[in-house]
Amino acid sequence: MVIAVVVLAIGTWIGWPREGGPVDPTTQESAGALAPGAQDDFGGPAGTAAENDDTGRPSATEEVDGQPAAGDPAVEVSAEPDFDETAPSEPVEATWDETVRTAARDAAGATITAFAATDRSADDWWSGLEPLLTPQARPVYQDVDPRLVPVTEVTGEPEVTDETSTLLAEVAVPTDIGSYTVLLTRADGAAPWLAEQIRPPEGS
Repeated sequence: MVIAVVVLAIGTWIGWPREGGPVDPTTQESAGALAPGAQDDFGGPAGTAAENDDTGRPSATEEVDGQPAAGDPAVEVSAEPDFDETAPSEPVEATWDETVRTAARDAAGATITAFAATDRSADDWWSGLEPLLTPQARPVYQDVDPRLVPVTEVTGEPEVTDETSTLLAEVAVPTDIGSYTVLLTRADGAAPWLAEQIRPPEGS
């Protein structure tokens, strides 16, 4: 009886695995398979990229909803800057010659003629005088009442009385109440003469 018990114990010990208890054969067969939803060695879902594309899902290089896929460089299109082709050129050197003197005499004569047109309405009087004045002089003469202007006509040829500066000129203009002095200025040698001041005769 004792011998039978010993033999049975030895047989049981030989058939029992050394570590972890009995081995399930089905466990050994499935040890190399991935469970559903498991990840492969690359950290993504099991299967190749081609297999994923076959499922209908977009690959990494396809567009989604018309937008470039992640990783594609953004394309920026910008128009070339506009260049101002009408930028002012270099100023023209101003000098004195007979052509310049004639232009100064004509500008002064036209200014006094417009200033003396007192028979016109205030609006018409100003419309005739304004273009002949500098931007600085226009606010000074804009509110003048032409009915208070004493001169009525130019009676002689204007004469340049001061040409010290190439950009400034004084011109005397004879009128029916004496000689008016018109101070003219210009921006450069190509710019027109404009009236800066209209000085009445002394004592008038």
